[in-house]
Amino acid sequence: MLKYNCFIFDLDGTIYFGDTLAPRANEVIRGVRKTGANLFFVTNNSAKTRHQLYEKLLHMGVDIQEDELINSGYAIGKYLQKRGFKRVLCVGTEDLKQEIAKLGIVQSSDHAEAVVVGYNKDFRLDDLTPLIPLKDENCELIIANLEHSYPISNGKMVPGAGPIVAAVEMILNKKFDQCIGKPNPLMLELVLDGLGISPEMVCVVGDSYSSDVRLAKNYGADAVLISDYSQPEPGVWVIKKLEDLLEGFYD
Repeated sequence: MLKYNCFIFDLDGTIYFGDTLAPRANEVIRGVRKTGANLFFVTNNSAKTRHQLYEKLLHMGVDIQEDELINSGYAIGKYLQKRGFKRVLCVGTEDLKQEIAKLGIVQSSDHAEAVVVGYNKDFRLDDLTPLIPLKDENCELIIANLEHSYPISNGKMVPGAGPIVAAVEMILNKKFDQCIGKPNPLMLELVLDGLGISPEMVCVVGDSYSSDVRLAKNYGADAVLISDYSQPEPGVWVIKKLEDLLEGFYD
């Protein structure tokens, strides 16, 4: 593990499960810091603002700086800003809308240049109504992620953003144009921009093959997958628990 000078950790299902910190997670984080490697946390969670997720980690006792954390909502806002979008219609939480509004982007269905879709546990069919007039408009469809489910406490899985994306695609009669979250390497590019870290020196740690491992592969990095079932393959190390990573710091 000492070959890497940058570690990227997933949050949900890796560092924590719902409101429960993974066993020895802080020891793992401190272990990374002791190696002198860069450390970042990347999550597809768009339901909360970046600052809210940062405060959650602080409350759990995690030693973290806010600029070490990137969530898909923040990444969406930066993408919209880079593309010069001024007016968007957002299907997501109020916190996602707030994250986007911080960058001066107006929430409006009138003359919307893009439709943004993120996870919302309180999603209702009525949330799709403002989209109906946009069916024949040339709006770019930008989504946080396509995850069909995600883990919470006690190993329980709940529906993710993917089903909401499918509903929006049906209403607009089009497929999404851009997926901002994992496994799109845009997330890592946003984190590592300007640091001069080559992809082969990056290791992504997470519990999802389709999200975390594919993110690593798409970026050209290696990965550690937390799983009881997956078989090892080149560039991917499989461990059963996050705390198993501690052994790698001393190989």
